[in-house]
Amino acid sequence: MPTKPPPPRRAGRPRKTGDAAGGAALSRESILQAALALIDRQGPQAFNIRELAQALKVFPSAIYWYVPSRNELISGAVALAMNGVADDLVTGRWQARLAALLRRYREVLRRHPRLAPLVASELIYNATFDATMLDHLVQLLEDAGFAGADLVDAYNVVFAAMCGFATMELSTAPAEDAQAWESACRAQIARVDAARQPALARHLDAMQNRAFVLRWSSGDGQPLDSGFEAWVDVIVRGVESRARALRTAAKASRPASS
Repeated sequence: MPTKPPPPRRAGRPRKTGDAAGGAALSRESILQAALALIDRQGPQAFNIRELAQALKVFPSAIYWYVPSRNELISGAVALAMNGVADDLVTGRWQARLAALLRRYREVLRRHPRLAPLVASELIYNATFDATMLDHLVQLLEDAGFAGADLVDAYNVVFAAMCGFATMELSTAPAEDAQAWESACRAQIARVDAARQPALARHLDAMQNRAFVLRWSSGDGQPLDSGFEAWVDVIVRGVESRARALRTAAKASRPASS
């Protein structure tokens, strides 16, 4: 049955509406908090306005007074979860600040693992991005020595990396027939042929269920902590190495003084 479009907004402010908490006034923040809780339980794909209204004990039209669309509800819920990612981060060298930002971002997604696919593969979050976090990232890249197009490139590298590990780590098994899916994963791993894939076979015991592609458990329940810390080290050292290489190239391109 198709979802009805939101009713047109009327002039003036809506009357205050009691919510599920026992009479507290409905607000944009309380709606987004309820939306985030619902997404945390069932994921963004199943999220809908009717269930949100039931959770808040209001009519769907009351929600539209404050948040005009499903897209804005989802992007607002993501922004609520991400709010404060860059607050109270360590000070000092840019390398330590970058490592802290990467860890903080993962911590947020581990608290809200069902948001991981949204921040990794959809632009919906862009409508409500955390400007403080982005400013922190740009500032530490400036401190690393990046500028202009090189800074944009470094920003894209870091942001993709920041989303990448955590979203892969928190990917989930299929909702339907999960047991059969797990059995298929285990069987596929068991079929690795030591004669045809000798390097993989040598390390398979250590890698199975602890390495990407070769696992059947989500990082939500079985985190890849040591791999994450190795990844943080590689990202920080890689950004540092690129900044150094760009400085060397810029120095070499300067004309010799007469």
